Amino acid sequence: MGTRIATAIVLIAIVMLWLFVADYPIFTIGALAAYAVAANELAPLLGFKNRWPFLIVAAMGASLCFFFAPPGLYVTDVIPQWVNYLMVLSLVFWVAMFPLVKVFPTYSGFWTRPGVNFAFGLILLLPFLMALLVLRSHHFAADYNSGAYLLLSVMVLVWAADSGAYFTGRAMGKNKLIPAVSPNKTREGLYGGLVLALLALSLIDYFGFFGDYGNDKLALTLAGIAAILFSVEGDLVESMLKRHAGIKDSGRIFPGHGGMLDRIDSQLAALPCFLGLHFILERLA
Repeated sequence: MGTRIATAIVLIAIVMLWLFVADYPIFTIGALAAYAVAANELAPLLGFKNRWPFLIVAAMGASLCFFFAPPGLYVTDVIPQWVNYLMVLSLVFWVAMFPLVKVFPTYSGFWTRPGVNFAFGLILLLPFLMALLVLRSHHFAADYNSGAYLLLSVMVLVWAADSGAYFTGRAMGKNKLIPAVSPNKTREGLYGGLVLALLALSLIDYFGFFGDYGNDKLALTLAGIAAILFSVEGDLVESMLKRHAGIKDSGRIFPGHGGMLDRIDSQLAALPCFLGLHFILERLA
């Protein structure tokens, strides 16, 4: 337990420095590093016996994204439309994933088929990478820390949901959520996490940390709820992949916490789904 707490403190400190101290190029390098480590850990979960084919494809995917949407554009508040549509595609993907998680282990392993595993892995990772850059660059030229507060705010929603689910589940959890995938998750925990995360959303919005995303309260609330709920699914999907592959932790780089995927699995879904639904609601307004 002591190792786990110490690691958590160090990780929080690193994240704060990465968000509020590192300039945008260094932030981008950090995002790419997290993307690369996650791709390395994801490869065996997708059925790759050799990690290099997926790592090469993941590198090509990130390179193409940067070619068509250089990160330097983002700090001038220019977000190419296809990046927004990538967030919408991610939202659709996570909606479509729910039935697959629900019926696990039935139809398990379809993502390990040739070709499908590459596409499956990229749609898990690429929108997350681009969402990091989009959120951090929010009004960067006008306020250096605006995007840092925005990105941290969405991440806090996920952390609040996870903490609320843990403590509510331990105190009152009786009905299993999806026991074949994650035996410890309960419906009561899900509800408790949702309540705490919504309270966090209200508090964060009160202090204005969502920036322009808080101008439309309905869009912010719905996008926040999407981030909260899909963060749970992100965790479940990684658990599903690990169970199918017979792997307990995705890696060992964080003592007491496992690997990179174990730390960001919820954020993989939450960040792009927040942006995707907010974009749709803006277009409909």
